[in-house]
This record gives sequence, C-alpha cells and structure tokens, in this order.
Amino acid sequence: MKIPDLEVYKRIIERERKARKMAESILEAKSSELYRTSQELKRSNERLRSSIYQKNSELKGLFESLVDAYIVIDLEGYILKMNAAAINLLGYNSDQESVFLPKLILKEDKYKVIKGFKTLLSTGNITNFKVTILTKNDKHCRIHINASVIKNEEGEPVAAQGILRDITFEEEKAQIISDQKKQLEFIVNSSPLGIALTTNGLIDNCNASFTRILGYQEDEIIGKSLKSITVAAEQSDYDDKSKQLHKGEINSFTTTIKYITNFGEIITTKINVSSVQDHNDITLQQEVITIEDVTKELLAQEKLIESENRLSALILRLQSGILLEDENRKVVLTNPMFCEMFGIDVNPEMLIGADCIKAADDAKTLFKDPDKFLVRISEILEKRELVTGDELELIDGRILLRDFVPVYSNEKYKGHLWSYNDITLSKRHKEDLRNQKEKYSNIIANMNLGLVETNTEGKILFVNQSFCEQSGYSKQELLGKIASDIFVTKKSKQIILEKFKSRKKGVSDSYEVEIISKDRGLRNWLVSGAPNYDIHGNHIGSVGIQLDITEFKNLETQKELLLENLEKSNKELQEYAHVVSHDLKSPLRSINALANWIKEDNAAVLDEQSLENFEILENTLEKMENLISGILNYSSIQIETTNDKTTDVYDIIQDIRELMFIPSNVSLNVVTKLPVINVDRTRLQQVFQNLIGNAIRYCDKDKGRIEISYIDRADFHEFAIRDNGIGIEEKYHAKIFNIFQSLTDHDDSTGIGLSIVKKIVDMYQGKIWVESIPKKGSTFYFSLKKTK
Repeated sequence: MKIPDLEVYKRIIERERKARKMAESILEAKSSELYRTSQELKRSNERLRSSIYQKNSELKGLFESLVDAYIVIDLEGYILKMNAAAINLLGYNSDQESVFLPKLILKEDKYKVIKGFKTLLSTGNITNFKVTILTKNDKHCRIHINASVIKNEEGEPVAAQGILRDITFEEEKAQIISDQKKQLEFIVNSSPLGIALTTNGLIDNCNASFTRILGYQEDEIIGKSLKSITVAAEQSDYDDKSKQLHKGEINSFTTTIKYITNFGEIITTKINVSSVQDHNDITLQQEVITIEDVTKELLAQEKLIESENRLSALILRLQSGILLEDENRKVVLTNPMFCEMFGIDVNPEMLIGADCIKAADDAKTLFKDPDKFLVRISEILEKRELVTGDELELIDGRILLRDFVPVYSNEKYKGHLWSYNDITLSKRHKEDLRNQKEKYSNIIANMNLGLVETNTEGKILFVNQSFCEQSGYSKQELLGKIASDIFVTKKSKQIILEKFKSRKKGVSDSYEVEIISKDRGLRNWLVSGAPNYDIHGNHIGSVGIQLDITEFKNLETQKELLLENLEKSNKELQEYAHVVSHDLKSPLRSINALANWIKEDNAAVLDEQSLENFEILENTLEKMENLISGILNYSSIQIETTNDKTTDVYDIIQDIRELMFIPSNVSLNVVTKLPVINVDRTRLQQVFQNLIGNAIRYCDKDKGRIEISYIDRADFHEFAIRDNGIGIEEKYHAKIFNIFQSLTDHDDSTGIGLSIVKKIVDMYQGKIWVESIPKKGSTFYFSLKKTK
C-alpha cells in the first residue's frame, strides 16, 4: 500500500480547515442569504427553513434530511459538504475523501461549466443548469443544478451551494417518446394506404396516399365526410355498416367500393373503418379510415384465372405426357398424350381423382426394371425437389425422359407435376453421332497443344488432355461449361465474346488472352480459333487450339513494369515529400514553439493540471511529427525496404484515438476482432488515420458513427471503415484516390490522404475501393496480401 507524502497530508488538513471555516461562515451569513438558500431547499423539507440559523451540528442534520442531493463547494471547486442524497448520486463522500467537482464533469461540458461558474459569481445564482457527470462507479448521469453563492459578512463570495437532481431517465424517456412519435408520423406519411382521422364523421387529417388515391387536394378533403367528397360508381353496403358503427353495434368494418376519382377514373377500393377508443375501451366520436386502391390487384386476379384456363387448354394439346397429382397422390389433371404413352384407353377427364399409387403399381410392368421404377418414384416424392432428365427404358424399346416439378403455395406443399417426353429417336441419333466422334477422339486426345470444341452458345463440348493440363481443370469440370465464365479474366472476356461473334460469320484468326489456371494462377495463351460446321455446312460452334506463352510474356512485361513503377514512384515521392515537409511539419513545429512560449510566459500562474495538459500537448505534437517523419521516410524508399514486423491492429486504433481529436458527437467503434499481422506499423497507421479522419471531417449527422471491421480472406486481410456521413456519388469513386483530388472545399482537405492510402495498399499487393450512398454514408474497403 502506497503511503501519502507529507505534502498530501498538509493539503488534506488545509482543506478540512477551509471546510470548517466555510461552515462557520454559512452559519454567520446574513438572513437574506440564508433565506434564498432555504427557498432552494423548501421542496425537500419546510421545517428545515428555521434550522438554517442553528449550529453546525444542526446544519449537518439539515443536509442528511434533504431528499434531493445538496452540496456546498469552495471557490476552487472542492466539495466541502454533501448530504446522503448527494453521496448516493455521486458515489463520493467529502468527509472521507477529497472531491473536486469539475473533475466529475465530462470533457464536452467543461467549457459550459466554466461559463456557468462565472455567471454564478456575477449574478449570485444559476437555475436550470444541465451537465453530464461521471460518477465514482463510472456511470454517466445527466444532472439538473440550481445553485447560489454564499457570502460572508463583508458581502464577499466564500462558497457556493446547490441542489442536484438526476434527470437522466427523464431525458431518455422524452427522447424515446419523441423518436416513437417521429417513427409513427413517418410510417403514416410513408404508407401506401390512404389513412384519415374523422371526428363526428368529418375528416380532421389525412396522409398523402389518401389524397393521391381519391385525386383531391388536402384542402378539398379536410372538414368534409368521405361520402360528400366521393362519387360511388355502384351500390355498396358502406352506409349501412357506417350506421351500425355509429350506433356502437360494431367496432369496425371492411367493404369494397368502386369510386369515380376527381380525375374521372373508376377505381376499386378496399375501405376499413374503425372506431377510436380510449385507454378505458370507451368509444369516442372519432374514426380511423383506411383506403386501398385494389383495382390492379383485382385485374391481376382476373388475368390469372384467364391464364389458368389457357394453360389447361395448352396442357391438353401438349406433345408431352402431363400428370398433375395433389398432395395425396390423387389425379388433378392429365392430357391425351399421357394416356397414349402408357396405353390408357379412356378420356383424361375420367382419370381425375384416381389413385396414382395404384396406377403406378399397375404400370410398372411396362418398364425393363419394374422395381427400380417404383423405388425411383418414392425417392423423388420423399425429397420433393425439382428433377429433370430422368430416363426411363420401356420393354418395347422406347426411352422416356421424365421431369418432376413440386408445387408449393405459400410454402405449403400442394402436389407435383410429372412430365414425360418420348426421346427414343433423338437418343439413337445422339448415339450415332457419339460413335462418329469417337473415331477422332483418340487422334487428338494426346496432342501437345490444347484443343477445345464449343457449341454455338459457347458451351464446351470437348477438350483434350493438354487443354486440361494448361487450364488446371478436369474434363468433368469443363464439359458443358462456358469457358469465359470459368477461367478467362474480365480483361479477356470481351475479346472472347467478340471472337465468338466473328466465328458465326465464318472468320478464323489468332489472338492472345489472359486466363486463370486452377493450379498455376494467371497465364497467357495464344489461341488459334476457327468456326466448326456439320456435314450439311451448318455452323455448329467453334474449334480452338491453345499455346501457353506465359513465360514469354513474363520476360517481356517484367522490363516494362520495372521502368513504369520506377518512374511512377519517383514522381509521387517527390510530390509527397514536398507536401509533408512544407505543409505538415512546419505548422506542427509552430504549434510546439507557441505552446512552449505560453508555458514559459505563464509559468507562475499555471497549476499542476495545466502543466500536465501542456505535457500531453507536447507529447501529442511529438507523436505527430514522428509519424510524419516516418511517412516521409517511407515515401523515399522502395517496397524492398519496408520495416514489416508483427503488429496488433487493435493497438493502432487505440493510438489513433489518443492522437486524433474525435468530436463528442462521433463514435468510433471496432465491431469485429482485429488481427495481429506482419506489416509496417507506421504505414498501416497512416491508412487508418486518413480514412478515420475523412469520416470525421465529412460527418453531417447529429450523431456520427464510425465502425471498423475485419474479414479474414484466404490470401488477404480485408478491413472496412464504415461511416454515416455525407456519402460519395458513384462517378467519383475512382477519382478520389488520385493525388490532389478533393470533392469538397473543406479547409482540412489537402487531396492527398486517399492517394497515400492507395499507394500503401498497392505496395502490399492489395486493393482499395469504396461503396457509398449519398447522404447516407460510405464504406471504404482495403485489403493487404498475407505474407508467409
């Protein structure tokens, strides 16, 4: 346990001496001053008014009897006396410890307190004064204060007294009620339903949808009844039900009425009228009317019925066998082709309601494997999932292709549809074609060059072994797929599409493309392509031969890339070094010098707290200058000289909290766990500091919100900084990362922050991008390539 030094004891004794002296001054104060004090305390206990003039022991009893928190402070701000309510509110006890009241006030209210204390000394009292304090148990409380000055016999201020009331709950409740009211108003005004409130049948208020549906302006509606401002296109039960409602026979009713709007259109409306009741369920003379235009809905229902009728007629004429069963496997619908396929010599309508379980058991003898036929039906019905292309072989040699479609309504299973197609001829034709292709497959399978054949839609029909080795994909992964969707880069996809069009015109040529091999990454191919024709001269697709020229391309591009990077880096480093040395470091040094002059000129009057603040200021300036120097050094070196080491990203965010000024209305939160990665700490701190600084600078909301999150990708660390600021239009999303580009005239904007961020991200082979909605906020993403 640390023992306080002699000076601390002296200070405590001195404060106690002052406290006793102040208490004596209170007892000897003029009657008028004590009367004002008693006025502040009369809400707590009227009987205490006469005890103001009693001895110190009686004053102590007064403090303890007050319901509200009551304190007495000296002119320095130290609490001399406090009653039990004050001890309970603040968590401190001035009889047991030294309590400095200004220290409890939150940072954002410090200036307000200083100004209020000056007002108190000049006017003698302050009322309705509100501040936020931090109690001893770290609880934020909103406090309402009424205070007055205590003077000695000479009329000089010697202390101050005040009553403190915790209004945290009251303000939070008031805010909640205000928010709920705004939400309700927003819901009503945004509702697509027309809503109106009536009193004694006359409309008091209505929303925009109400006027839009009926076609009248608000001033044409207010003060009138619904019946007087509308013209019904047909008879309805509205009047009868409205009378029942007014008599109290019913509380609400719903009806459908056709109205002629103010524009002369006839619309069908669904109207609901409800009586308004108070909290005791007593019916008032008010009603809520909601009106909905259901014209399109009813028209859609009519069209749906017509569509269902047309679909039924179409099914009857289909060349596919159709069988629709309900959830109990009873026939709902079938067509003549189904009956013909399975030799059922009856009219399809006569099968409606028949048991499909028994019918399937009877029909199994038509198939080569009867048991497999029944087992497969059971498997499909158990899963209730879409099935296409199920082949069935019959004893007579026919081959049927069966599809299964489950039918749901409101997520509830209602049955299923079977579709059968006779593919016997097409199946045999395909087998003949397959035999012809096999003659040539062995010839080209082992070519050293990659070979691919596609159809007119671009789907891969054939690849040889060399093509698989070059692409890194197996035949099973390629066949039936479109090459440009699998391994072709975005840059080359457009080239492939253009060549695909030219093949249809009979053009043959060679070209280069970039592809992403499954096992070897980015590769370059030289492709020689030509159109493919069938024996009748019809265009059926394309044939391509591929040669991997990656190594040749790498040697060619390495030299160009090195020269381009060198030139770009030199130019950016020169621009950046100039900005840092002249526009950043010079102001910091001026601030540091000015702070030292102020401290030296006022050394005799600065207290310990002020000296500590100057020390914090000097340390912060030093940190900022060191950071700038680190960034300046970074801009002068190449990526090979990075000082990468194990870095906790969360520690960087904490350093930024101390380094940067974050306004009280802006919250900075880390919403996911941040990683520990191998990176140059100074560079990563600069990235976060620029992005967080921009979010603060362009915050236009009363409550700003900044959130930092992280996603662990396979090869990259991905970070996101999300804010609810002014947002950025999409056309500027690329421009903002260019050096000296700023979209606003903000005084703090230099136009280099995001360009520095992009350069650092590029050096770690990552990328940076932004997603934003104007007036709602932005999210900046950046990734850093992981190091082994």
